[in-house]
Amino acid sequence: MSVTDPVCGLEFDESLAIVHEFKDKKYYFCCNGCRKIFIKKPRKYKN
Repeated sequence: MSVTDPVCGLEFDESLAIVHEFKDKKYYFCCNGCRKIFIKKPRKYKN
């Protein structure tokens, strides 16, 4: 299954993702750097 990183917009396979849960929703990141950016301002990237 394909997922999209909410920070950089990269589309990639879910098996390669770094997963982070925020308010009972899973977010998928291409790297720990994007995950850290998300954690600092998660509301900016909420769907």
